[in-house]
Amino acid sequence: MDEHAKHDIERLAEFASAGAQQAAEAFGQIVGQRIEAFAPIVVESGPSSSAGDPYATGVFFELYGCLDAIVGIVFPGRASDALVRRIVGIESGELETTIVESAIMEVGNILASHVASAIADRIGERLLPSIPSLAIADAQIELEAFIERAVGPEALRIETGLSNSEGTLGGYLVFVPTS
Repeated sequence: MDEHAKHDIERLAEFASAGAQQAAEAFGQIVGQRIEAFAPIVVESGPSSSAGDPYATGVFFELYGCLDAIVGIVFPGRASDALVRRIVGIESGELETTIVESAIMEVGNILASHVASAIADRIGERLLPSIPSLAIADAQIELEAFIERAVGPEALRIETGLSNSEGTLGGYLVFVPTS
């Protein structure tokens, strides 16, 4: 890889990290706990490094403006359940699908807006998220399909984990440049 390409990837990783940091702060405010954003991992080709979880939920966006990209926010099954229960205040029992969908969409919208804002602030231009796509199950598989349709199977991905100290609330953010 030449130096210019390496510099571009480093810059994109810096943008993804800034977005994840700001999203982690917003996530923490939503759940009332400190949420940490871990160091980004660059996956230069092939599918995401995360394992499949049939209970994972996620929200996916395209970013438009100063930088065209995809942002995916995935919540593993246990963390998704804990997140929804914390937001809606239902501690036990079955959660209605509409409640889960609404809560995950709302959190996803907030986090994606913070990612876009952090990147736009760094660049100094406008960046807006699209209308979201929701995956209420098999979110990793759905995200891979979303990325493949938009960019192709060998797209560069920058993944950043988000978690509270206990590991009970969290997920990960996937940033994929599309141009």
